[in-house]
Amino acid sequence: MALVSILLSVVALICTAVGFLTTPIPVLGVVFSFGAAAIAAGGVMLAGRAETRAKQAGQPRDTARIALVLNVIALVPALLVALTCGLCNALFSSGNMQLQKDFRLNVGPSFGLEPDAGPNALPPPPKAPRQEPGEPQPAQPGEPQPAPSPNPSRLPPPPLPPGPGK
Repeated sequence: MALVSILLSVVALICTAVGFLTTPIPVLGVVFSFGAAAIAAGGVMLAGRAETRAKQAGQPRDTARIALVLNVIALVPALLVALTCGLCNALFSSGNMQLQKDFRLNVGPSFGLEPDAGPNALPPPPKAPRQEPGEPQPAQPGEPQPAPSPNPSRLPPPPLPPGPGK
């Protein structure tokens, strides 16, 4: 059981490195970053259990202690990578990601705060015509024009009453 725990510490260190390197890749970086911390935590628990069993059996506990130390050493960078790189990847994985024909990834924010959105940006929508209050809404293309009202009222609103002190 202690040897499996040592193996888990090595796997956790490898997953930590892969999680750090795959941070720009959506979802994959999250899996490795948080998976490394989970594997290291499992290795700590397994090493503790191996030490307890070795103590109960009256066997030497050296291998279990080495496994515990290695897993704690693997857990610290795994937690740092999970809380920095993994969390960043998880938060920004919902961005706009498009694959080009030449296999270039165009990754942009989903909230559109960049001034230059890149070559795949949609053109801005057409501006609505300025309209005075009281005018009828313009007809949509393909709809008949509404008949103008016979007596449009173009009177200004009545004046406000004088304020206090006047």
